[in-house]
Amino acid sequence: MRAITYIASILFFTFFGKVVLGQGLFDNYLGSFTFEALPDMPAAVGDSVSLGYAGMFAGVHEDVLILAGGANFPDKAPWKGGTKHFSQHVYVLEKSPGGYRWVEGLDLKLPFPVAYGTSISTPKGLLCIGGNNQNATFKKVFLLKWDPVIRQVELQYLPDLPLALSNSTGGLVGASAYLAGGEGEMVSDAFFRMDLDQDKLRWERLPSWPGKPRSHAVSAVQNNGMNDCFYLFGGRRLQETGVSELYADAFCYDPQKEGWKKISSIQDEQGTPLTLSAGTAAAQGAGQIVFYGGVSGDTFNELERYAAALSEVVDTLARQELIQKRDILMENHPGFDRDIQVYHTITDSWHTMGRLPFTVPVTTTAVPWGGEVILPSGEISPGVRTASIHGVGFKKEGAFGWVNYTVLGLYLGSLVLMGVLISGKQHSTEDFFKASGRVPWWAAGISIFGTQLSAITFMAIPAKTFATDWTLFFLLMTIIIVAPIIIGVFLPFFRRLNITTAYEYLELRYNRSVRLIGSLIYVGLQLGRLGIVLLLPSLALTVVTGIDVSMCILIMGLLSIVYTVLGGIEAVIWTDVIQVVVLLGGALICLGFVFYEIHESPAELMSIVMENQKGKIFDMRMDFTGTSFWVVLIGGIAANIVQYGSDQTVVQRYLTTKDEKAAANGIATGALMALPSALIFFSMGTALYLFYKLHPAELSPAVQNTDSIFPFYIVTQLPTGISGLLIAAVFAAAMSSLDSSMNSVATVVTTDFYQKWFPKDTTGKNTLGFARWVTVIVGVFGTGFALVMASLGLPSLWDQFNMIIGLFAGGLGGIFLIGMLSDSVNGKGALLGLLCSALVQVAVKYGSDLSIHLYALTGLVSAMGMTYIGSFFFTDKRDIDGLTIHSLGNKKGEQENKTLEKA
Repeated sequence: MRAITYIASILFFTFFGKVVLGQGLFDNYLGSFTFEALPDMPAAVGDSVSLGYAGMFAGVHEDVLILAGGANFPDKAPWKGGTKHFSQHVYVLEKSPGGYRWVEGLDLKLPFPVAYGTSISTPKGLLCIGGNNQNATFKKVFLLKWDPVIRQVELQYLPDLPLALSNSTGGLVGASAYLAGGEGEMVSDAFFRMDLDQDKLRWERLPSWPGKPRSHAVSAVQNNGMNDCFYLFGGRRLQETGVSELYADAFCYDPQKEGWKKISSIQDEQGTPLTLSAGTAAAQGAGQIVFYGGVSGDTFNELERYAAALSEVVDTLARQELIQKRDILMENHPGFDRDIQVYHTITDSWHTMGRLPFTVPVTTTAVPWGGEVILPSGEISPGVRTASIHGVGFKKEGAFGWVNYTVLGLYLGSLVLMGVLISGKQHSTEDFFKASGRVPWWAAGISIFGTQLSAITFMAIPAKTFATDWTLFFLLMTIIIVAPIIIGVFLPFFRRLNITTAYEYLELRYNRSVRLIGSLIYVGLQLGRLGIVLLLPSLALTVVTGIDVSMCILIMGLLSIVYTVLGGIEAVIWTDVIQVVVLLGGALICLGFVFYEIHESPAELMSIVMENQKGKIFDMRMDFTGTSFWVVLIGGIAANIVQYGSDQTVVQRYLTTKDEKAAANGIATGALMALPSALIFFSMGTALYLFYKLHPAELSPAVQNTDSIFPFYIVTQLPTGISGLLIAAVFAAAMSSLDSSMNSVATVVTTDFYQKWFPKDTTGKNTLGFARWVTVIVGVFGTGFALVMASLGLPSLWDQFNMIIGLFAGGLGGIFLIGMLSDSVNGKGALLGLLCSALVQVAVKYGSDLSIHLYALTGLVSAMGMTYIGSFFFTDKRDIDGLTIHSLGNKKGEQENKTLEKA
């Protein structure tokens, strides 16, 4: 144990040495754009120089940038009689140890010269759609795929479009490619979709957006707070007069609802609408779409007016005058709009975020690649192309600040100190697992509440409310409904039978096999969540503190191991108490501060909330696939019965108080805390929405996911020191989830397995030592696996494992509940119930659209039903006197209760 404390000290002071002494761990949370010049496009075979192209197919496949086709004017400017040339060439840019390099010796050329098609990067290849050349507009669709083995580009044809189109725009939502607008025989309002995962590919025509037909529109795919959607902005339509109508309107297509919605028009900081066409945009950060310039204003129309006038003027002098004015405008064209506009999909707001420092290309595609957005080639003024390739990234600047780092370090250090101070009371497993009944009921209650209030929850509830509404509010309220059931049904068994783990009851009620299987399911669930519990908060915290994600994991993991090993469940509970006080108090401070900063009247704020349906709390539809009130209510009740009735992490808190009455008070306290905390966190989410709706420039693309929105606000808006304390509490909340799992798993492994293997350890010293080493092993496993997931990007895979184990969680709660309620069930029936429940869960997950919030209900009910029915097929002579609610108060139960009280 001294070695662990020593290692923690080294980590602690290394952290402080870097931060407080000025070496720093980070540049900052606000951030700014960075710009990188990639190698210019090489000259095509036969060309002396590279001019670049407009309208190229551009995208990424197998981590290389593919560019193909395009058009330019190789001889002279178009207004001087130059002829547009359409290309068939394919180019590939790859990453190399020294930076980037163009691949030489490519064999493939496009089947025909083409430009102004639509390109979409997909896992299957670069999807190239339509386009035109001097002779025709195309409906052809094909994939360009990079083969890293033979280092060549391959071409695969896909089904043609229903009609020929060029200058369309598109994007990929899930596995479906979407295509909107364009020019063919006329400007189109067509909207198509093709699911690339289908065996038989086909284009499906969908309802058009509620606006005019258009070409040269800008699109992006971004999350709207619930799911990925297709966004369509601006564009133009050439009219019979020869002058284009320019658009500033914008629309969102939600694939889940299969419908369009009009959103805020493109606009500047003052709210003035801006027309935009042929520009580039890319989804960045959480719910943000960044626009990198484009054709805006009336300069484009001025050129078209000259073209229209020249087609009508016959007089030679007048023509020459018009041509001269046109040429002057062309020669002195200022280039296209350089402003970086940002649209936020959740707050439906716009702001300007600086200017690009280079001539902006249009009629090109913004391609996300390796953390940057690549702007390849394109048109930089009418008729003029560029061979330049630009990368735009996002840099974090500034510092979290030594004051905040000091507060963070002192807070985390105090948790370790608490473990050291409590360690003097740890003399037996009774102390280590149950604190020998020394914990006050109110502390146990706060700890029960705190172990459910993880860092993920602390960030996720405001984030979910920020993105959606209050429909999940009653999910948190259901614990108040469930608390009397826990106190009246479950608690008496756990207290009066003098048990250490919940699963001891399963052996008493059923048999040893059921107990061991229950214990294994629990241990599997905890091991399955340890990595996620550490990784997900670390990913959010690294955004706002700048501490490397691996360092976040190490800090939380190692410090949790130290104070949990030293102080046992008592240290875990008291650190929970501190964490809850700081988190709730800090959230209240945040709530007051955000409304102070908004500077709007309550009536105006309420108007915004109502207009955007952010205060919706009741969804009374009989829809069991989403978050209707019935789903939230029924699912929440079932989930809390499972959690509070069969999860050792929670049950263990019942056993740390002096008697059953104190434990009941603790359960009631933890349940009642759900109401004020839910009001605080849901209000915080709405307040964040209002703040960033009214102050969109305060929200940065540095926020990579919505779950980071609350910590981001804390760091960027709260005073120094207070923000450090709250971020420290978020660290502590993550550590609270970890320490609870470590201690509870150690309790289960020691009690349910070790003590059965080595029953002769009468002094208990070896058992206590074993429990501490199990705690270390579990903590090291969780920390190590979180580090592996962070480096390899595997959280989704581990989520799948966690989900598979979790299929049994509802069933586990079911066999507890039916065992307590019924005299008729037995051990073999319980095993059958567990198995059938898991099969039902698989069927529900993969064979239905049932809401995830109802999974606990299906697991609970199916296990109870199948255990009850299955038990009729088996006989069991086991004495269950005092083990169901029907015999709980008999003499045997009373005697066991007296024995426990004496102990």
